[in-house]
Amino acid sequence: MKNYLFPAVSIVIVTVILVTINQLTEFTFVQDYALLFIIAAMLFGVWLGKKAAVRRN
Repeated sequence: MKNYLFPAVSIVIVTVILVTINQLTEFTFVQDYALLFIIAAMLFGVWLGKKAAVRRN
């Protein structure tokens, strides 16, 4: 079974940060940029998962 914890956690963290920025400040992200940040967080989480798997072996 593959470990999807790191990508999922990174997506949730980035999403929470973007929602907090949009709600608590006057600064808003364009929807396309927000989607790119979420995709980048997913890829970063996948990379972290692969690095962690290499260290375990």
